[in-house]
Amino acid sequence: MTLTHRLILLVIVIVMSMLASGAYYAIDATRDNISDEIKSSARLTMQLMSAALISGTAENQPAEQQILISHLQRLNDIRHLNIAVVRGDGTIIYPFSERQQARQLSVPRWFIDLVKPPPAEYRKRIASPLIGTSEIVILADPTDEIQDAWREARSIVLLIVSFTILCIILMAIIIRRSLQPVNEISTGLGIIQSGDYAARLPHFNLPELNRLSQQFNHMAQVLDEQQRENRQLNKRLLSVQESERRHLSRELHDELGQSISAIKAMAVTLKLQADGKPESANAIIGVCNHMYSVVRDMMNRLRPVALEELGMVTAIERLVDGWNDRQEECFCALTISDNFDGVDEDTAITLYRIVQEALTNVAKHAAAEKIEIRLERNAEDLIALYIRDDGHGFDQSSKHKGMGLLGMRERVEALNGKISLASEPDQGVSIDIHLPFTQKTG
Repeated sequence: MTLTHRLILLVIVIVMSMLASGAYYAIDATRDNISDEIKSSARLTMQLMSAALISGTAENQPAEQQILISHLQRLNDIRHLNIAVVRGDGTIIYPFSERQQARQLSVPRWFIDLVKPPPAEYRKRIASPLIGTSEIVILADPTDEIQDAWREARSIVLLIVSFTILCIILMAIIIRRSLQPVNEISTGLGIIQSGDYAARLPHFNLPELNRLSQQFNHMAQVLDEQQRENRQLNKRLLSVQESERRHLSRELHDELGQSISAIKAMAVTLKLQADGKPESANAIIGVCNHMYSVVRDMMNRLRPVALEELGMVTAIERLVDGWNDRQEECFCALTISDNFDGVDEDTAITLYRIVQEALTNVAKHAAAEKIEIRLERNAEDLIALYIRDDGHGFDQSSKHKGMGLLGMRERVEALNGKISLASEPDQGVSIDIHLPFTQKTG
């Protein structure tokens, strides 16, 4: 869950908790108000009826009772109460009013259960000249009050819910906009993690985030400068390495090669002499031939002669052809398109060494049946080298990656190129390399 979603969820939880607390106190207050209203009405009604019964006269009881009943009938319109008058002998002078219970249907049952006060019954015995000893009975009926409370609560709840939803939406928008710099910082860190140190963050309005942006940009600038320096040093190192290889190849050719040729010539002369030993001479000649073959192979690996004499394309083609001749269970298909005659020496030797290292890795580790190498120039005037094999592959999360792949990456990055590698166990290896096309100078 993202930080934005967590904050929005936290806001919703806090708002819902506050609404639940407010609803609890509102329901409790509503219940108390209904109970107080009913008690107040019952006391007032009880006092009025007691006064009416006590103040009656006995001379004309039927007329007085009829007047009393008519007054009680008017009390039917009093909310909250059901009234009855009972004589001492149990005769009900005035019965409980039969209120219509259909009104309760407009109020949800759960709301009635929440706010309905406990049942209340009020009784008072009096001695009246009209009806003698009697008892006034009043039963509390909170239906009307509950309906009023429900109408008010419904309006308030609708208003609060609408206001709450609006507030949550506005807060979600504000949170998203406020955290947008965090997303930009996260994106910038991801770019830095991928090795592109040219990423920079914009200016932010919040001082804290703006300081973080400045520190990030300073860090990226330092890393970018160090990366450029490392590439220059690596390029210089590779140049010195190739120079030393060229020098060593020349020394092998001039010194060791000539010495081997001289030994072979002396062995031939010894063989031709009448008193010489042909067997020993032939052994010396065989050793010389073998040594010369080894030295020539070493010279070719140190500094391919075809690379200098015939160019990069021919050198790579001969490298692949020689590799195919030595392999029995794997074949390399090479495709070279476009013209690479004007490519500079550093790029040429880099591409040659990468192909050489890829073929070596396949022969040693991949156990592949087929390898495809494609060299071309794309629409952006970049040299693209694609290498694919159907071998064992490897787990990229493993830390045990060979020095060959590291050497490839160092060579590519030294020329400001890009390299990407994809591999999974039993899925082979795919290597994509892009180098800037640099013309040969001089």
